[in-house]
Amino acid sequence: MAALLIGLWGITTPSFWRDESVSAMAAAMPLDDLWHLLDSIDRVHALYYLLLRPFAAFSTGELAMRLPSVVATAAAAYGVAVLGRKLAAPGAGLVAGLLYAALPMVSRYAQEARSYAIVTAVAVLATWVLAEATRRSSPRWYLAYGACLVLLGWFHVYALLLVVAHVVTVVLFRYSAPSPSPSSSRPDLVWFAGALTVAVAGIAPLALLAAGQREAQLSWLKPTKLTDVAWFGEEVAGTVWVALLLVALMLLGAFSGGRLAAVALPWALLPFVSMAISIVYPVFNPRYVLFAVPAMALLAGAGLNALRPRALGWIGLVLVAALTVPTHLTIREPDRRPDNLRDMAATLLARQRPGDAVLYVGENRRLFAAVYEDAYRNLRDLTHAPGRRTPRTAAQFTAALDGVERVWLVTGGRKHKSRDFVEDDERYLALMANRDFTLKSTDDFGYSWFGLYVRERR
Repeated sequence: MAALLIGLWGITTPSFWRDESVSAMAAAMPLDDLWHLLDSIDRVHALYYLLLRPFAAFSTGELAMRLPSVVATAAAAYGVAVLGRKLAAPGAGLVAGLLYAALPMVSRYAQEARSYAIVTAVAVLATWVLAEATRRSSPRWYLAYGACLVLLGWFHVYALLLVVAHVVTVVLFRYSAPSPSPSSSRPDLVWFAGALTVAVAGIAPLALLAAGQREAQLSWLKPTKLTDVAWFGEEVAGTVWVALLLVALMLLGAFSGGRLAAVALPWALLPFVSMAISIVYPVFNPRYVLFAVPAMALLAGAGLNALRPRALGWIGLVLVAALTVPTHLTIREPDRRPDNLRDMAATLLARQRPGDAVLYVGENRRLFAAVYEDAYRNLRDLTHAPGRRTPRTAAQFTAALDGVERVWLVTGGRKHKSRDFVEDDERYLALMANRDFTLKSTDDFGYSWFGLYVRERR
């Protein structure tokens, strides 16, 4: 309940940003258009876009589009509490669940119309099912675990890094405690391997479909640096100081040992595994490893529960929660996303005139900006001819400019401020080369921006 209330608190205040705009647009577009979109980008998010469609049938506003993430966050918090109770003690589970709900990163992505909160909930479910499978030594539970991994991979392939942690956990479970007979561990390992085989078979189609889009999905990522460790800590806890307090509690929980440490410690280390990989093959971004934050809450919850007297644990929880309040307030401000698309749309709507046109750079930029559609509905689209999915050529764009007096350029990256910038969008180059048009103004709204080109009378 705490996670649900925190997730709903101020959920409509922050503007959608570009990734959320894509989610809302994809969820609302006709299925034929969605398949066409997935053919060029975002195949890895296909299941999430389909999940959003019933919500988009009611509204593409902030509440409807973000609500699945809020519910998923509440489910993940409940799952953390259940795991803590089963693997350690009821008190550890309760404290861990509440601590998870209080973390700023959890709250931030509870209010995000992207799949990360859902991925995290499925990761918690998969971990719980694996823990039950190892305890019960039941093939049905291992089969259920394999199904969870398939679901996890279809929501976000990168989250299958969780399997690395689960392999370590299974080994610890089977060999850290004395076994009645040397052969008693073999069936579990065989069934675990069978579950992984099921997962590979279930995810292979998506992996093959998405392989060709790797450059489009991840080309913007950079190799990790040592400072990324502090960046991740701030993302999770709000400040470096709260992150250090959280680490101290996690270490206390890890030293308590037991089944909880065997499950949570390998899981909690996955962000750092991702950072290590990203030194040579960039794949790390804090939101991609949100699915590891429940493990951090489990360890910290066990640490708080280990404090004596027990009241000290509750005082520690209240202290952590209180220290995160300023960050919670900050992330709920209207402009605290990478783009402020709401203000961008309002400004564009206020300044446009009848007969104005719009050019989206690049060609899919409308998806990244036009979730607040009123601002774009009356602008003539110069990027695509009516009814055409492929963009106009430069020549077709120049011909379409006939009779147009003002063109709004909608794009992203603040590239207009770089003297070294060379744009390769042929329609943009044609506009730049057209001596009849002059750039009159530019306005930034985070990463996204627009410029006004006006035809000069000569």
